[in-house]
Amino acid sequence: MSAGTFVIESALKRIGAHSLIQPADAETITEGRDILNSMVQLWLSWGIDIGIVPLDAPGDELGEPLDVRNAIIDNLALMLSPDFDNGGNIVSPQLKSNARNGFQIVKQLYRKSIVPRKQVSGTTPRGQGNIIGVNSRTFFTEGEELSG
Repeated sequence: MSAGTFVIESALKRIGAHSLIQPADAETITEGRDILNSMVQLWLSWGIDIGIVPLDAPGDELGEPLDVRNAIIDNLALMLSPDFDNGGNIVSPQLKSNARNGFQIVKQLYRKSIVPRKQVSGTTPRGQGNIIGVNSRTFFTEGEELSG
């Protein structure tokens, strides 16, 4: 787990917008926090829950699993890059590849799976023990869910 500021600054370093000589200003860090929050919400809407809650302040603890830190940083760098493009090629092919591969790993590890309930056909018998008068139907209704 790391502070939000560390993740944001690391993403800015990957696109050349932050360094020891020329650190990012507070406005840039705040913008990075907003984009990080929107990226996490986007992933949640896709069913990818990595356990991160939106940051109130950039210095708050992000709480990300260690196995996805680089994927978060690389994808955040790609999302921040249009704001810092000064006509040069600041997004390297390696960064794009790392972000894509990292996201695929995150998706495989943290995507929620929803298993649908079994629906049966109208020719499936209700089962052993049907007694006429107790269960008036011998077969399931088409599309009825099995109870479990």
